Amino acid sequence: MHAGLGGPITRVGEFYVPLPLLSLNYNYGLLEKADIEAGFHATQALFGIMHINAGTNWRPWTPDHFLPGLIVSPAVHFMTDFRPGSARVYPVLDLNACWKLLNRHYAYCGIENWFELTAKRGDGLDQEHHWLIAPHIGVSLGVKKWDVIIEGVLYTPNLHNTGRGAENIGAGEYGIFGVFFGAGYRFGGGAR
Repeated sequence: MHAGLGGPITRVGEFYVPLPLLSLNYNYGLLEKADIEAGFHATQALFGIMHINAGTNWRPWTPDHFLPGLIVSPAVHFMTDFRPGSARVYPVLDLNACWKLLNRHYAYCGIENWFELTAKRGDGLDQEHHWLIAPHIGVSLGVKKWDVIIEGVLYTPNLHNTGRGAENIGAGEYGIFGVFFGAGYRFGGGAR
């Protein structure tokens, strides 16, 4: 079980803060190198948007000394605000390299890839960008059955920030920086 809180760094009044996007996820280990997961995005639900996801995490190889491990995570996200025509399905592919620092402490970096399947945006304009990327870097610190995660992300660094609405911090005029904090608890299976 895992809960994550954070999001794009956005101006609120005089300050820039990560949006408090709360997600709740459950992972279940199927095999030694693969598990399935499902998630519910609570903040969106407060605004009348259902956002759920399901996917898998496959670890074709694990870190060995200075050689990184690889985590391949295909998933599907579903969102709707229940208006006719508002339902959206997003295939997602997350690719991560990870390095073991100590027992259950890892550093990782990767890229999350969202694929926009619709021809029109929510505002009715043509969807010009069908591949949405988000490179990220973070650490996962495990103690007994608990895990704590801290992650920095740069959403869509290939897209200009004009017309995005909220005032965000990006890499110049492109992308939006974000920060996430997470905590998880392992039920059963031991504290590896």
